[in-house]
Amino acid sequence: MHWGNPPDIQTKDYRPLPGNFGMGSSTLANWIKDKIAEDKENGKLPGDRKPDDLTDIEKQDPRRIEKETLEAVREGKLSVEDARKKLDALRKEMAKKGEFKRPTRPQRPPVPEEVKESIESVKALEKSLHEEIKAKVDELGKDATREDIKVAVESFKEANKARFEEIKEKHEAIREKMKDARPEKPERPALSDELKAKVEVLQEKRKEMHEAQKELHQNLKEASEEDRKEMIADFKEANKAKHEEIKSKTKEVKEEIRALVETEATRTSDL
Repeated sequence: MHWGNPPDIQTKDYRPLPGNFGMGSSTLANWIKDKIAEDKENGKLPGDRKPDDLTDIEKQDPRRIEKETLEAVREGKLSVEDARKKLDALRKEMAKKGEFKRPTRPQRPPVPEEVKESIESVKALEKSLHEEIKAKVDELGKDATREDIKVAVESFKEANKARFEEIKEKHEAIREKMKDARPEKPERPALSDELKAKVEVLQEKRKEMHEAQKELHQNLKEASEEDRKEMIADFKEANKAKHEEIKSKTKEVKEEIRALVETEATRTSDL
């Protein structure tokens, strides 16, 4: 990009950037807008970028842009379609840096000929039954009521119960054969005892915070409007350090789990 570096100091708001440059601050938006205008005057207008065209800025910190993109979708600032294209491009960039491991799915083996023949056999049986039922209904004529049709169909099903059971059994046999042909799912590494302990501590801290919030909500029910504001402010101040600790520990544990279990056959989104 020939525009140089963006402003070092930017506002903390978050909005769509002009020229399909993704999401960013108003400061960055105005900077891009000015640069596009300059290019237009000089006959260098690059045209609108596609969502999957990453800027140098986005490539520098794709993990942060990924998070911001997901937030933009939740807030309705970015369409799901554009977000999907953006995320795909970001994750490709992260994969290059080793920050994101795309799952390599085991290839499904081809459907055995025996199973293919069974499927065709079932289709033929189902088609035959369908045509016979239709013929029975047609015999009733145009004046047949719904009740007449229902009775005729039920009578046909009862008379051909064995054939319907045969189809059901064939379907079950096909499912079992297809299941046996599937490749085994790779096992994820088990968490270490140390990591399990960290998870348990984190869960306990979250539970304590949840209980404290429940108690606060209960107390707020009987408090006046003025008292509520004061109680909420006091609660936030008293639990600020705990909240930050939980947030920090959550990030730390999540990164450790990712480093341990994320392989070419697992998804980061599963965590």
